[in-house]
Amino acid sequence: MKRNTIFVSLIALALLTQTACSKRELQQTPDLTEVNKDGQVAAEATAAVRVEAESYTAMKGVQKEACREGGQNVGYIQTGDYMDYTINTTAGKYKMNFRIAGSGGSLEIRKADGTVLGKVTLPATGSGQVYATVTTEVTLPAGQQTIRIYASATGWNFNWFDYTNIAPVVIVTPTVTTNNLLLESTFESDADFSKWHKEICRASALVISREVTPRKGNGVARFEFAKTDVINYNNYVRAEIRQPSHTEAERWYGFSNYLPADFVTDPLAEKIAQWHEVPDFDKGENWRSPPISFGIENGRYYVQILWAAAAVNTNSTVDGNRKVDLGPVDKAQWNDWVFHIKFSYQSDGILEIYKNKTKVFSLYGPNSFNDRTYPYFKIGIYKWGWNGWASYSPESKRVLYYDEVRIGNAKSSLTEVSPK
Repeated sequence: MKRNTIFVSLIALALLTQTACSKRELQQTPDLTEVNKDGQVAAEATAAVRVEAESYTAMKGVQKEACREGGQNVGYIQTGDYMDYTINTTAGKYKMNFRIAGSGGSLEIRKADGTVLGKVTLPATGSGQVYATVTTEVTLPAGQQTIRIYASATGWNFNWFDYTNIAPVVIVTPTVTTNNLLLESTFESDADFSKWHKEICRASALVISREVTPRKGNGVARFEFAKTDVINYNNYVRAEIRQPSHTEAERWYGFSNYLPADFVTDPLAEKIAQWHEVPDFDKGENWRSPPISFGIENGRYYVQILWAAAAVNTNSTVDGNRKVDLGPVDKAQWNDWVFHIKFSYQSDGILEIYKNKTKVFSLYGPNSFNDRTYPYFKIGIYKWGWNGWASYSPESKRVLYYDEVRIGNAKSSLTEVSPK
């Protein structure tokens, strides 16, 4: 392996360490569009939502251990032990797969009240670290809920499970209102920039452009950031615009982004949207990484989530750090994104991500820091690796386009904030 390749790999490992048993967490396209607060029609699922066994919210008797397939699995399972998981579904029939190893045994899928939804007999795989997948079907209600994986007979280790909607319930769509929007920026003129605070190194780093066909209307926001900007502007590593800090925990965010056809694959990541923390300076805190950020690395989209319950924390003392692959970038075309977020450092947090109106990721649980102020929203280019590591990047300039940005309150919806 070449020295540069090794060095870039070490940089990537230093930036983020994943802790799931699979090779990367939740990289598949999950199975549902949302039945949102306006009651939209639930679309039929096309792929599974995976849940790692070690991500339980409560348990009895089990322990985590190193997994042969990578990361961790749950082991030391005895009859009567259980693990609880929070999931979010539409009403309908689901196929559930369980990744199991061991000498056999059985499990039950239960509701929070103890009702048994399904039973699975587990095969003997010959070893506690030789895994096989077993399948069953269950009927689940709509909404966020707790399911319990209960050990009805011992003898098995548990890596992950996934669930796929195979018979969704169709819900009638009522009239959609638009009175829950807090911001709308369509970038038809420079007047739209007055709704934002600029964080740019030079005036030409952010302009209204018509060099690509807009997502809608006549103009788009064009962001540009170059390696030379770091040198010329005192190590500045961004071309972004931001909103003020939020006053509520829950909001909806919609935007459309466009990467030019000559967008170069780069091992040094950039963040293209951030929900950035605000330190409690009076407690001794300083600036940290954003609890939720959306970026590009090695030609793939990703979302990164950090959280911490301590009243004072740093990047090195967070309770969790998850990086999730969202699939390859699409060049020379617009992609519509919606993020539904309820910020919380506790179990009631919500993060749901939609690409082109299809849900591609969801996380129900902690997703931010225990700060006095909620995070603020930013879009644009943040290329921190070009300050000190620029020689490992094959690109000299990044260009990114944004259009149709909307922010809605907690009563908003996928339809209301989606690019039109």
